[in-house]
Amino acid sequence: MVKDLKSALAALDAQEPGSLLGLRETQWLDAKAAPYQLAGPKAVEELAKDVAAFANGGGGLIVIGIATRPEHDEEVLDRIVGLDPAAVNVDQIRKLIRQWITPAPRGARVGWSGADGERVVFIDVPEQAAGTLFVVPAPVGKPGSPRTDTVAVPMRDGDSTHWLPRAEIQQLLSAGVRASGVPTAQALTELVRKAVSAAGPDGGLRVGQGLPDREREMRAAYEQLAGAGLGRPAGEAWAQGPAALQDLHHELDGEPGWALCLVPGRPPAAVAEPLWQAIVEAGRRAPGGQDPLAAVGLPRLPADSDTPWVIPADARSVDLDGGSWGAGRLSCSSRGVWRWQPLPRFSLDQGRSAETGTAGQTPALRLRALVNLPWAEPDALEVSKPRRTLLEQQLAHSAMAGAVTVLSRGVNGAKWPQIIGLGWPHGRG
Repeated sequence: MVKDLKSALAALDAQEPGSLLGLRETQWLDAKAAPYQLAGPKAVEELAKDVAAFANGGGGLIVIGIATRPEHDEEVLDRIVGLDPAAVNVDQIRKLIRQWITPAPRGARVGWSGADGERVVFIDVPEQAAGTLFVVPAPVGKPGSPRTDTVAVPMRDGDSTHWLPRAEIQQLLSAGVRASGVPTAQALTELVRKAVSAAGPDGGLRVGQGLPDREREMRAAYEQLAGAGLGRPAGEAWAQGPAALQDLHHELDGEPGWALCLVPGRPPAAVAEPLWQAIVEAGRRAPGGQDPLAAVGLPRLPADSDTPWVIPADARSVDLDGGSWGAGRLSCSSRGVWRWQPLPRFSLDQGRSAETGTAGQTPALRLRALVNLPWAEPDALEVSKPRRTLLEQQLAHSAMAGAVTVLSRGVNGAKWPQIIGLGWPHGRG
């Protein structure tokens, strides 16, 4: 049953947009029957306003292709209108979000959901870092390019979006001036410079801006990867543990952007935006609200590579490490579904469970396989009797059996070592 943002995103990822029908527009949900008409500047302003408002309001979801009906002064998601894939350019939406919102919301995702005739587009705006204010160019009221010397602050209030009043913007600037501890004129100049530096397509963000201690290192990595098509920064750099990251545009308009990724001890990497979004989405399934990248980790190059690495948009897999899940591989299936799987690691360390099933016995050789798998919803796991029977049937033909065979050839000439205490997981969890 869909009842909150997490379950709504799960329904959309499962290609079931109809599960959202009956929900009310709220602080985290906005529905639109028709797509933004992005050929006109007013629609572009509206898109930027809607997305930035959710970024300022703790995250949210915009679903395009679902009509609403009024009910008790609220808007209820009523029916799926359905969109023609040729009528919506999701790459253009991504590009406009990066260009018009300062800083560009991290992890924002634009995608399709549903089958033919009931397709919808959704814009997922995850919760952003605390203390970050997202601004857009102030509405110009007539056709034209966005001005780089004005800002406006959109906010989400219940089921509606509004502009932060001028008096409240003044109060925010005053608070920033007071907190800076420097003369008013100098502090105000710096605050406004930061707010408008990238408000339009000609914004002046630098590679590495936001991480002064890593700026030189990031510029050097950018120059090493320049041949990959890296364009100007789409937002300030930020730290993810010991790593330094920054979103970049593509040097060609209309092409997916990049994420510049610097991890200590590894060559710098440029990750194409579609793959970067898949990495973030895989980590978003971590339980307990853990940061997605802290869970799934960051791209790990092959061990024999020491040169800058480019992961293109058409890559089908990438190895990840450094997160709480441990080493893993994110792979794309033939149906376009990304799935994270752990990479096996061998160790001679003996844990507390080593005696389970063999307590009090002294086998000549003990070979034990222990697998720890993270799972977002452990209550749904169960080793049923049919599944246990299948596991037992497959054991003789498994990699485990092959390892035992190889090891047995050097154990006193025996054909097979004695296997003591073969245990299976049971129950739930």
